[in-house]
Amino acid sequence: MAARRRPDLTIAAFDGGFAILAFACGYFDAPAWITGLVAAGMVAYWAHSRRGVLCRLHGKVWATQTGLALLVIIAILAGAYWLGLGFGGLI
Repeated sequence: MAARRRPDLTIAAFDGGFAILAFACGYFDAPAWITGLVAAGMVAYWAHSRRGVLCRLHGKVWATQTGLALLVIIAILAGAYWLGLGFGGLI
């Protein structure tokens, strides 16, 4: 019995949901630990949803791809948080 594969749209929706949560943390000026919890949750979800691909990679390729992905995740969440901070006083 093969493992059931998640549709790409579901994974994209969860990724977008974490960005919305980061935006909300900035918008409502949440404490740093809550924002860190959102970021840690995103990294954990990313590692879980991409585990099939990550398990096939070895050594330098795994480290390079994981490092780049973490940089992108941090950039997206930081940008969403920053936008939330900016919109906090406007709306």
